Amino acid sequence: MELTEWDVEEINRFCNGNKNAGYIVETKTGLTGRTYHNEKPVDGKTIVYTEKGKLLCIPETLKLIGFID
Repeated sequence: MELTEWDVEEINRFCNGNKNAGYIVETKTGLTGRTYHNEKPVDGKTIVYTEKGKLLCIPETLKLIGFID
């Protein structure tokens, strides 16, 4: 089985303990992704990690789906 970039990102985040804390969100285009509390906004936008890669999203356009401890 070959790991995708998404898999590697998830494994790296999982291994870093509380650095994984964040939100599960849905973007305005319907993609599901996650954010991390320890990451600062970039030009006022939130970094969202999806299976399509990293996206920069306007925070007001994100729908909160769940929480990650």
